Amino acid sequence: MFILFNKFLINTYLKKMLSTANILANADDLGLNSSVNQAILCCFEKGYINSTSLLTNTVHFDETVDLIHANPVIHRIGVHVNLAGDKPVTNFNNHNYLDEYGNWDIKKTNKKLIFLSTVDKSAFLKEIYAQIDRALLSQIPIVHLDSHFHLHTLPGFYQLFLQAAEKYKIKLRLAQTYSEGNSFKFIYRKYINHKFKANHINYSDYFETVDQFLKSTTRFTTTKNIELMLHPDMDSSGKLTDHYDADTMSNWIMFLDKSREFSETRQYGR
Repeated sequence: MFILFNKFLINTYLKKMLSTANILANADDLGLNSSVNQAILCCFEKGYINSTSLLTNTVHFDETVDLIHANPVIHRIGVHVNLAGDKPVTNFNNHNYLDEYGNWDIKKTNKKLIFLSTVDKSAFLKEIYAQIDRALLSQIPIVHLDSHFHLHTLPGFYQLFLQAAEKYKIKLRLAQTYSEGNSFKFIYRKYINHKFKANHINYSDYFETVDQFLKSTTRFTTTKNIELMLHPDMDSSGKLTDHYDADTMSNWIMFLDKSREFSETRQYGR
């Protein structure tokens, strides 16, 4: 649903924030396909985002590496570890987690109560390392870590991602910090985030969707860092959109336009 901005709330937040310096607007899924890649490049060029997360196990990886090296505007890059689709980059061969074609099967990996044997943990950790290494070996500096469909926050996986973040000395994305109405899920996410923060590997204080952020901007302050998640893409007409939720992109751009307008008004006294 398209958000109708509450002018008072937006202005109140902007007066506190004065800039978007404490917002990390991250584009997930760099490397998913050519359309997503061009949309993310466009967003960087227009200043809509200031961070992105790279899939390293897709068939578009090589062209994405070329795109990154040819466009220094694409910066603050993380690895978007993918255990939800496409093929493993290692010789992972436990078909309890793969489909008949050897691709990751999200129905099998995205289980809330997944139990991993010692052998499974070792194989998954090897895969996580390999996906990070693939970026590093392509001379792409990596500064953070997250995952496709947030699998890094699941009970069976979060400790493996903690190990990876510590090994590579990179930061790890929090679980979502807002409540969707499910008390158990919200409490679990707070528990996971406590674990991440206790290890000093979080790079933000909040992790929100654009929709949730814009609904409650006044609960954030300039002393806290907020990560927002976007999924840029181009629609069939070549217009910038979000392939997860089309309204996300238009609402975010509207917010940024209002923010810039407010800043210019303050600067020039108009």
